Amino acid sequence: MSLAMILGITTLKESWKIKVRIVRLWYQPDYNNLNITGSIEMVLVDEKTHIGRFDSLVKEDCYRLISHFGVVNNIGKHRATNHSYKINFF
Repeated sequence: MSLAMILGITTLKESWKIKVRIVRLWYQPDYNNLNITGSIEMVLVDEKTHIGRFDSLVKEDCYRLISHFGVVNNIGKHRATNHSYKINFF
């Protein structure tokens, strides 16, 4: 399976493989119980993504190879980006 760039990800395919840098990571509480984690949210960039506004957050040697995730429409209250889609990990 070849590597895809973030901007090329759509809902038309179920299995993607990307090489990204995790720029920011945080835990989102569950809506019904604030004492448990409902999701882990991340901001990801790839080698073709302009990251100038994230310069202060980027750490060296923090690349990850990520696979086995789904792509869904990026809707809802908590949107980390204006990108049309977001990734859900299984």
